Amino acid sequence: MVNKPGKPKSKRTPVRLRHKIEKASAAKQRKTRKLAKKNPEWRSRLKKDPGIPNLFPYKDKILQQIEEKKRLKEEEALRRRAEAKSTRAPSADTNDAVVTANEENGAELLDETMTDEDEAGSLNPMAALLASAKAQATEYEDASEDDEDDPMENVNTVHDIDLEASTTLTRPHDSSRRSFDKVYKNILASSDIILYVLDARDPNGTRSREIEREITAADSGSKRLILILNKIDLVPAPILKSWLTYLRRYFPTLPLRASTPASNARTFDHKSLTVKGTSETLLRALKSYAQSKHLKRSTTVGIIGYPNVGKSSVINALTSCLGGSSGATRSSQSRACPVGAEAGITTALREVKLDNKLKLLDSPGIVFPTAAGADAKPSSSSSSSSIDRHNSSQSKNKNKNNDAQARLILLNAIPPKQITDPIPAVTLLLSRLAGESNGLMDNMLTVYGVPPLVAGVNGDMTRDFLVQVARKRGRLGKGGVPNLVAAAMTVLGDWRDGRIQGWMEAPLGDMDDERGRDEKVVVGEWAAEFKLEGLWGGGDDVDGEGDNVMRG
Repeated sequence: MVNKPGKPKSKRTPVRLRHKIEKASAAKQRKTRKLAKKNPEWRSRLKKDPGIPNLFPYKDKILQQIEEKKRLKEEEALRRRAEAKSTRAPSADTNDAVVTANEENGAELLDETMTDEDEAGSLNPMAALLASAKAQATEYEDASEDDEDDPMENVNTVHDIDLEASTTLTRPHDSSRRSFDKVYKNILASSDIILYVLDARDPNGTRSREIEREITAADSGSKRLILILNKIDLVPAPILKSWLTYLRRYFPTLPLRASTPASNARTFDHKSLTVKGTSETLLRALKSYAQSKHLKRSTTVGIIGYPNVGKSSVINALTSCLGGSSGATRSSQSRACPVGAEAGITTALREVKLDNKLKLLDSPGIVFPTAAGADAKPSSSSSSSSIDRHNSSQSKNKNKNNDAQARLILLNAIPPKQITDPIPAVTLLLSRLAGESNGLMDNMLTVYGVPPLVAGVNGDMTRDFLVQVARKRGRLGKGGVPNLVAAAMTVLGDWRDGRIQGWMEAPLGDMDDERGRDEKVVVGEWAAEFKLEGLWGGGDDVDGEGDNVMRG
């Protein structure tokens, strides 16, 4: 049929074509939903407020009302702020009275403040809040004073002994000193035996002579101190033997392998010095002392040391001896104390009861304070160069603080999240490894697969080393620029886990004659009490073992 002129063309379509369009539309919608599920961008399910339509006849009037309400609300906030500021000075005097008052006076003051607030039309809500906070602070200070009078009052075998502050390095000096005093006094007051855990890679770096003197002088010399040389699988047999010989001049010393090493760690196999063998030796020594004293109570063993030297691992190794399972097969759920590769896992005193005769006290890691400024010399009073001396002293103090920070980082005493500048620690590590003549620097370069280092302008090889490590490990920023901080953190992590070999050699100097005789008598008497004669007492079991046997 031919359409007539002027008649519009029909828009009717065949059913086949209409179904084809519907199928294509459904397929497109399915594809859109599928892609939306894979899209990682977050999308809110809440629909956005479309606002007032433009065609609404009273839109301008509604917008004016909204602006007026907003203006009135701001004026009310400013008025309340001004009234609170005007009443802040009297409320401060009231809060000072609350600090010196007892709990009842604090409650009365709180009621009076609340009454004044109601009369003022709830225009000053800060007074009641400040009074309540001061009253709670007074109660907390009273409770902390009671805890200092009786430090072990809250000790039991079920709950931890919470501390006011954990012993981290990045806190202010006053806070660190207070936390150190609290932890150390609790351990020293309640323990019969102190196990001082040292890192076998740097025993003198994790050791404090001042703490040793305080322990031996406490309770008229009734405390017993044993040095525990942990992480012995990270040092070769000659180094281990030299440190055992050196430390046994001062106190009884036992080697211990408290846990299995990290993955890909380059360790030394000392044959008989296994996790089970060393932990059973220590447990027998502690039981021998407990049985010889015939006490009517259990013997308390306190464990102290720097962060991340393995104090909690020592307790887990001792408890595994009683449970009949080795440290390697012991699950994390059945461990007596939580452990980890980083410092700061233990945050409170924890009591673990081995049997009726022995109980252990695990403590947070303590960076033992030293006599800061003891070596400082008094400055002269000459006038012309006082400013130069002041500036030079400030630079020396800053360099000394940086060196101390780097040394503690290499001791793994600072958690990785609290390290602000890891590059000085890598510089110190390179200087230590380069100073050794046993190929430790070459071993480290082999770990990362980098060529020999090139010294910079000032003879510093750190930058060249970190640039190569960043390229090898993919620590790159925008544009492929090496991220030296990330590369330094990678190096420190490998050092912590034992993938980079390194250790300090024992001093060769001898003690004074009089002091040596006294220390020898003390070591002999204490070794007899713990029956250490046949338990690696002379160090014969480590002779020649593990010299050329290395894993990793």
